[in-house]
Amino acid sequence: MAKLVLIVDTGVDDALAIMTLVKNGIKPDFIIAASGNSDLDNTLNNTIEVTKILEENIPVYYGAYRPLIREPYYEEYHGQNGLANYTYEMHEFNKINGIIELYNTLKDEEVDIIITCPLTTLALLFSLEKNIIKNIRRIIVMGGAFALNEYGTGNVGDAEFNIFYDPEAANMVFNSGIKIYTIPLDVTMNPNFSIKDDDLNKMHVNSNESKFIYELVKYMVNRHGSFEMHDPIAALAYLNEKAFKYITGKISVDRNGKTLLTRDEKGSCMVAYSLDINIYQKNVKNLFF
Repeated sequence: MAKLVLIVDTGVDDALAIMTLVKNGIKPDFIIAASGNSDLDNTLNNTIEVTKILEENIPVYYGAYRPLIREPYYEEYHGQNGLANYTYEMHEFNKINGIIELYNTLKDEEVDIIITCPLTTLALLFSLEKNIIKNIRRIIVMGGAFALNEYGTGNVGDAEFNIFYDPEAANMVFNSGIKIYTIPLDVTMNPNFSIKDDDLNKMHVNSNESKFIYELVKYMVNRHGSFEMHDPIAALAYLNEKAFKYITGKISVDRNGKTLLTRDEKGSCMVAYSLDINIYQKNVKNLFF
């Protein structure tokens, strides 16, 4: 069985993506935290905090601290610390390079990768050795906006944030020839999948874990009006590929991070455009709300 590696820039939806996997009985072999929603120090500590809340011993390593070429760009959409300003004691951790750890794992074993952050960490991995990708069985990417429906219009201009943050890295990954399942805004921005005040009011806040989830999501709903479950939906693509409908093709990325899908049955990229709401509710939403 292939190992599972999760690459995140832990903000609120990354936190719930980790929890979605664990609550569905899937424990990543290790997690790599990278910059994106916030700087690397924050995302690394946030990721460790999530594993502590879950009481799971999942190794957390560090990945890319900046884009390949461009300067880092932080919107603070998820708060100043990237985790809804949730306060906790900073963690002691072993500073292990997750890119090297993943490289060494791929020498001997097949790996599935879920990446819910900018693709810089994978681009750096690919630059180490040409053949290192042969043991990557599949990659699930949360990213992109393809105008496949009314929701795929971008959240940073015409681009989606993860791709906008490092378009050069995204181009490298999407053109690697690896089987890539892409979960774009065309799916995740559908309001049927968002969390609103009514959902929070139904929560049973009776544990440290539920209190943690409630505080994070309430911050997002109060600040933005709703909370989009981008990264938990990407985690669902690992749990149940058949929950989605895909278009097969090739993906290109322009210098501003805008993604373009060219339909091609021989392409290596599968772009989701639809999600079964019943499967989403059973395997994601109902776990929390």
